[in-house]
Amino acid sequence: MMSMAATLPRPLRALGAAWLLCCSLAPAWAADLTIACGRDAQTTGLCRDAATAWATRTGHRVLVLGTPPDDARRLARYQELLEVGAPELDVLEIDALWCGRLAPHLADLRPLLGGAESGFLTPLIRNDTASGRLVALPWYLELGLLYYRSDLLARYQLPIPRTWAELAETALRLQEAQRLLGNPGFWGFVWAGGEDEALTATALEWIASQGGGTLVEPDGRVSVNNPRAQFALQRAADWVRGITPEAVLHATPPDNLAAFGAGQVAFMRHWSGAWTTLQGVATPVADRFGVAPLPQGEGGGARPPALAAGAALGPAATLGGGQLAVSRYSRHTPQAADLVLHLTGAAVQRQRALAAGFNPTRADLYTDPDLLDARPHLSDLAGALPGLVARPSTATGRQYPQVSAAFAAAVRAVLSGQQTPDAALSGLARRLNDLSRDGSAW
Repeated sequence: MMSMAATLPRPLRALGAAWLLCCSLAPAWAADLTIACGRDAQTTGLCRDAATAWATRTGHRVLVLGTPPDDARRLARYQELLEVGAPELDVLEIDALWCGRLAPHLADLRPLLGGAESGFLTPLIRNDTASGRLVALPWYLELGLLYYRSDLLARYQLPIPRTWAELAETALRLQEAQRLLGNPGFWGFVWAGGEDEALTATALEWIASQGGGTLVEPDGRVSVNNPRAQFALQRAADWVRGITPEAVLHATPPDNLAAFGAGQVAFMRHWSGAWTTLQGVATPVADRFGVAPLPQGEGGGARPPALAAGAALGPAATLGGGQLAVSRYSRHTPQAADLVLHLTGAAVQRQRALAAGFNPTRADLYTDPDLLDARPHLSDLAGALPGLVARPSTATGRQYPQVSAAFAAAVRAVLSGQQTPDAALSGLARRLNDLSRDGSAW
């Protein structure tokens, strides 16, 4: 007898192993839904368990398919299905960067939610809204944070840096102290510059925290070439070979995580998921580090330009994470939207946070006493939430990979000393305006 998975289209079968979830006495009107979620046995299992609860409550049936852990393969398989209008996939887990790229193929959830989207963090809903359509709901959050050696700050009676100027001063002091104690390979501050997307996420934080905008604004306008953005990049370039090794221009996030975990770094910019990794393995810093919001702009070295109208200084944290979307080709859109609302609901998010450390996307869960008792680091993350900033992937849609690559190349040219910030960002702005007809047609 042919299995249900074998009857699915080849791209859908390729997403991964499948389970059929259903009520034993499902009514005749029950809908058959398919969801692609999870990247491994644990995360797909969590999705399956939550979908089972929804199926039991509603009487519908859900087929759960795991997805490849590699983002490029996962996106390619989604696109293969969506571009032919395949109705077999109803709900799909997508990256925060894909909302704009996949928007033409995704259903508008807003009319189906009855205002329930108001319970989510506002920057996440804004990121998931393309051309006025809410094409996904946030499922879990990743964000940029500052990791610091709490033991070293305590030893030298130093506070957690609040500004980039304070970070540079404190990092240099700790670096010099550790080197004097016989550790010549110790560095003050690391971040990932070797991968385009990692550098885009990091440099966006430098610029946004200085009041320099978000590269491309939500209305499509190219804003990257401004004095505040130039100042932020020059400040970062001054770190290189000072408190930051030149090797960061080739480093990946795992490289930096290994260096910090080995006790060779005072401060590190990394995603929030690194907290679980550092606590879950036996490293020299397992109980000797903390997390805090990234610093805000304030100048340092040279006086920063005046703030433009509407700009503001404050910590910035690039957002990432997973979203759940409904295919516009689904035959069961209302039921699929209800499944998405269930999976992104407070109860399921609480369970996922407890079971696997997923950061919630609902504001109220960051003040949940039981959750904070079990996951106390969420209170540290809460301080970074007001500074959440999205990469311009929704505004630029299908062209975002080109935008990110061009931005990373310009930033890298400044960091390596090949170009001045003015020259690099002027050239970048011209290229982005050409790509978008001066910001009017991404």
